[in-house]
Amino acid sequence: MSFLPSLRCLKSACLLLVWSVAIPASGAVSKPNIVFFMVDDMGWQDSSVPFHSERTPFNDFFRTPAMERLAASGVRLTQAYSCAVCTPTRVSWFTGRNATRHHITNWTLKGETSGKSPQLLPPAWKKEGLQPGDAPTAAELLRKAGYRTIHIGKAHWGAVGTDGADPLKLGFDVNIAGHAAGAPGSFQGLERYGEGQPGKEIWAVPGLADSKGKDIHLTDALTTEACREMESCVKGNKQPFFLYLSHYAVHTPLQPHRPYLENYQKQAVAESEKLYASMVEGMDASLGRVLDKLKELEIADETLVVFYTDNGGLSHAVRGKDILGTAALTHNLPLREGKGSAYEGGIRVPAIITWAENNPASDLQKKVPITANSRLAKPVMIEDLFPTFLNWAGVASPDSPIDGEDISPALTNPSETRRKASIFWHFPNVWTPYPADRHVGYQPHSTIRSGDWKAIYFHEPQTWELYDLGKDPGETRNLAQSEFPRLTQLARELSDRLNEMKSPLPVDRATGKPRPLRLPSETPPP
Repeated sequence: MSFLPSLRCLKSACLLLVWSVAIPASGAVSKPNIVFFMVDDMGWQDSSVPFHSERTPFNDFFRTPAMERLAASGVRLTQAYSCAVCTPTRVSWFTGRNATRHHITNWTLKGETSGKSPQLLPPAWKKEGLQPGDAPTAAELLRKAGYRTIHIGKAHWGAVGTDGADPLKLGFDVNIAGHAAGAPGSFQGLERYGEGQPGKEIWAVPGLADSKGKDIHLTDALTTEACREMESCVKGNKQPFFLYLSHYAVHTPLQPHRPYLENYQKQAVAESEKLYASMVEGMDASLGRVLDKLKELEIADETLVVFYTDNGGLSHAVRGKDILGTAALTHNLPLREGKGSAYEGGIRVPAIITWAENNPASDLQKKVPITANSRLAKPVMIEDLFPTFLNWAGVASPDSPIDGEDISPALTNPSETRRKASIFWHFPNVWTPYPADRHVGYQPHSTIRSGDWKAIYFHEPQTWELYDLGKDPGETRNLAQSEFPRLTQLARELSDRLNEMKSPLPVDRATGKPRPLRLPSETPPP
């Protein structure tokens, strides 16, 4: 496959991956632009698009018509995964490396962000986050291949005061509103997105001078910048573009996104759910504006869109009761728990990949065929996006370790369900104070998924759990005892991986040394 320089450049910021192709003088489409639309903290059920095998009350509550538009034209990934919290996810897609390898296992800001548990202290993880030279980034490789690389929104790769906090030092030509913090001081333009507010300086969103002081929601401001960048690229540049639109929404603080809040005011749900739903609908409206702009610029059929979120849905603390009126930690049902947890609610996320507009006659779409209105049950991990992006752009993989798998073939043939290798998660940190009545899932943990089988090791109690996700996606039946030989095999593979990667382990308070993982034969029964 040969790729020639294109004549279009995208500038956009919307947790969306759009792959668009420019038209050289001959009039033939050659190389796609890429737009990656990333959402923060959005759960698997927080959409009118069902990712479960059946429609649920959650799908009937949330309003996401733009996501419905994406799903109708492309592939819905029903078993897409991220890490349990944000920075590890962002480093993994950006470098193609799993957290067991890159060692950025918790969210970054300024120094140690991990909590302490009764028995464990934080591991020796890479607290400064991703830094220039640590690994080739997707932005660097695409820029070297002739792409204009654009970052809009949340960055959260490197800690405060480090080069890694600046997307311009990680391969982007443009950075709008990205810095070290992973949440805004405020979503409200009238509050200047946290700028100048006592106690919120570190969270204040940089840039966006045209919107600060005005009644403009942060999601809308970022979308306007994205559309402006796309138009500027198409009209003024002669190169393909990679746009990473990384929304701060729907992360806390939960604040109204008007006018969408009015759609939920009469709903008999907790106030937190009304606010949250307005933020979800506002995010979806952003997606719709990006799709409409692509069509207006006449590049929709040359553009691939990837929608993904950075971890499972927040499901405790400020969320309170879910829309069903049940307690906290149930917002991702039938998946168990939420953000920060080892269970599926903490790591399984909504994801869609599609052409912004289908055109069977397009030579470009023939090179990268995507089956419309289809569902892919193959487990997909966030680092898989790295080699997939490079393949789409005709860029050779770097001569450095890559853990992700190119998922392009599965987008053409969604019946493909098996991966070449197991998936690993490693979160040896304490993300946040444990929920009072359910702490096990949020303890430091390491996990492996192979086929439908998922084994979890909790480092504090030193116990194992085993689930058959094909039959039990809600992880209600721990099969660690009845399937002990299988658990032993998976545990050994996970242990070998952690040892091979020299992955940081939590520190035992009593000894002051890293606490080694114990195999099932060495641990108490569940």
